[in-house]
Amino acid sequence: MDVLAEFLALIDPVMDGQAYRNVVPDNAPAPYARFLRVAAVEGITLDDNGGDDNETATRIQIDIFGSSPDVDAKAKAIKAALKGWAIDNIITLELDSFEPEVKLHRTMLDISTIHP
Repeated sequence: MDVLAEFLALIDPVMDGQAYRNVVPDNAPAPYARFLRVAAVEGITLDDNGGDDNETATRIQIDIFGSSPDVDAKAKAIKAALKGWAIDNIITLELDSFEPEVKLHRTMLDISTIHP
């Protein structure tokens, strides 16, 4: 399974089946989440001795949309789920905003991973 499929399997239950890769369907009920791969670099090694250069560094962005309380609760639940994820990860940025086009609050998490 690739890292994005594993990420979807991790967050979709938290989002009650409302997690989407890249594109959110029209009229999706809030709260929902959209995620995408921001960047991926293959051949990373964490071995001080050079290793086999077989890891990949992938950055994933997830945007959670909904009412302010829903977004806060879902972001908290996703952060808890990330702590138990088998893929090494760290949240490098968290940003809150209001999206006037959809009239919803948004929390964005930028997640860096290292994985085989």
